[in-house]
Amino acid sequence: MQQLSLEDKKQIYSRRIALLRSDKIAETQKKLKYKGYMDEDDYHYLVPPEGYDWSPVATHENGDFHGYTAWARNYESMTGSFPPVVVPYSSMAGNYFKILHRFRKVRWNPEYDFSEFLPMIEKYEIDHGIGQVHHFCGDVRIGLELGWGGLLNKVRRYASINALDQETREFYAAEETVIISIINWIRRTSQCVQEKLAQENDPLLRNNLAEMFQANRWVEENPPRTMREACQFICWYNIAGRCFNREGAGGQLDVLLFPYYLADIEKRLIDDEDAVYYIAGVLLSDTKYYQLGGPDENGNDLVNRVSWLILEAADRLNITANLTVRMHDGLDRAFFRRAVELLFEHKNAWPRFSGDKSLVSGFIQNGFSRELARNRIAVGCNWMAIPGVEYGLNDSIKVNLAKVFTVAFEDLAQERQPTTDALWQFFEKHLAAALDVVFKTTDFHLRANRYNSPELFLNLFCRGPIEKGRDASDKSLDYYTIGVDGAGIAVAADSFAALQQRVEREHRISWRKIIRTLQENYEGPEGLRIRQLMLTAEKYGQSNSLGLEWAVRISQLFSRLVSAGHSSEGARFIPGLFSWSKTIAFGKQVGATPDGRLAGTPINHGANPMPGSVKNGEMTTISEAIIAVQCQRGNTAPFQMELDPGISRMHGGVEKVMALLETHLDRGGTLINVNIVDADMIRAAHANPELYPDLVVRVTGFSAYFATLSPEFRQLVVDRLMEAQ
Repeated sequence: MQQLSLEDKKQIYSRRIALLRSDKIAETQKKLKYKGYMDEDDYHYLVPPEGYDWSPVATHENGDFHGYTAWARNYESMTGSFPPVVVPYSSMAGNYFKILHRFRKVRWNPEYDFSEFLPMIEKYEIDHGIGQVHHFCGDVRIGLELGWGGLLNKVRRYASINALDQETREFYAAEETVIISIINWIRRTSQCVQEKLAQENDPLLRNNLAEMFQANRWVEENPPRTMREACQFICWYNIAGRCFNREGAGGQLDVLLFPYYLADIEKRLIDDEDAVYYIAGVLLSDTKYYQLGGPDENGNDLVNRVSWLILEAADRLNITANLTVRMHDGLDRAFFRRAVELLFEHKNAWPRFSGDKSLVSGFIQNGFSRELARNRIAVGCNWMAIPGVEYGLNDSIKVNLAKVFTVAFEDLAQERQPTTDALWQFFEKHLAAALDVVFKTTDFHLRANRYNSPELFLNLFCRGPIEKGRDASDKSLDYYTIGVDGAGIAVAADSFAALQQRVEREHRISWRKIIRTLQENYEGPEGLRIRQLMLTAEKYGQSNSLGLEWAVRISQLFSRLVSAGHSSEGARFIPGLFSWSKTIAFGKQVGATPDGRLAGTPINHGANPMPGSVKNGEMTTISEAIIAVQCQRGNTAPFQMELDPGISRMHGGVEKVMALLETHLDRGGTLINVNIVDADMIRAAHANPELYPDLVVRVTGFSAYFATLSPEFRQLVVDRLMEAQ
């Protein structure tokens, strides 16, 4: 390829990338038929070939598997069953077919009993931390420096030092099994590449397969030397981690690849077209969460040439992607503008934008240095982590504030003289009780998870587990900053506001009548009238409203209680506001609420107001509300921004969106997810999703093909988008 002109090479690579895109969309449709609706991240695994039949070996009478040895041996068996995947026109080799974690029958090893916590978990419908996996970020640099062979030697070296008891010996043996499994998997794939090379007649594809073979063969055991080898290593990191337990944090991709790019450019081994082709292969290997740009420890902008090439590769590939641009004062303006332009060009909901200013200042409030806070990067749906040293379980533990409200309201209903002041006291009491369960169950998880779902893959890419002979969940990392998300803040705040406004201030309805009406779920003509009265009360999201006042009060209480949480295992708790895809599930847990919401219907999304609370298009008003409820501790309360694509055709439309993004993040926002979808198209796609196989929306922190979402989930996205336009 090096003898071709840059333009000829661009055309060839672009055609290949277009083929890969078509393959991706077709495979997604196959997965939909094979698996059904997928209300989650759009992973790039393949549908197993006909006749493929693998299942894990159970180690417990319940038919499940737990602990170091069971996970390692089943991983070895599963990956060994995967047929090698080689696409001659791709830059990267490898793919997978199953996720080991998905074979689990239960979330927890029943030998370690936590039944004492169940009554309170069930009372508040808490998403607790027991048995949660990954949701922290490995440091890929460890693997790039050592290679798989070096990682194996490291495990063996520390085993000779630390393996003095049975548990530690089992730990190291399991880690060794995992690495050897990955090396064997890569080796079988190299053999497949060699076989395809022998059968290929097209000279350009032969050249590609020859280079693919050389790169894949080298990274079987050795640390990468070139950009293609580094990309191939990262692809295997993505594939091997995802099929272990859905691990999805990618790190700072532009910084990881830049040294290899620079060295290859200086040696004239590659040009930018080669780099784009390689990066497209990485992006296609998995929808990992990557950060681009942001400040280094000293505040200098990290945007480099590879940052631009990643945007170019994502542009040509044009599929789901989870790229996050880190906004800060020194961000390259041209890079920022190009990122916003791509939002409009593809309308695929990438990239997202995180706010360095508030994230850093918030994390410092937990007692960390500014330099350390800047190392905490965007690597998940809503969450940040310091790669390789911080265990956060972010986006795993959630407290449904709407549920806490209804429990408090049930107590209030027993009072002879109900008041919002009394309701607030009940709410404080129950929120504290719910969080106490979170703190205790997290400690339980940290004490026992290694006997349940050990982090055998991510241990290899963290600093501490291999050196100490202990799992990442067993306090072997430097920092345990457990994320605790509040969900349903708008439902709780709007309910407080409606009661204060309609019952106490205006006397439009009595306490006894609203209590009875909620118990009856607003049934009958009178219930309908009362519901309309409560629906039209002041809402969170509206300027200077009672709803906003209550939301701020709830956020401050939640943040204070979480931050003060006690852990006997030495963990710190960090608050945020996020619901992930639980808006429907959490809503089903909650009865009718005083804001006019019917029993069982969805709660609000993350930190956004309830749909219908704010007039269409009032993005600034919503922004101000979300800024006001930030927890200010370094975790996020994202702004889910829905925009009409017509804004891009306005004079200065891109600049207007840039200004909106900058203003929100500069004034205290933490993360912005953007959807740009035409209203007519989304309605048509909801009615006939099969006619729009390549339509992508950002559901929450993750993006997905709209057609793969369940009708219930599609309706949720449609309602949200329609309210904004």
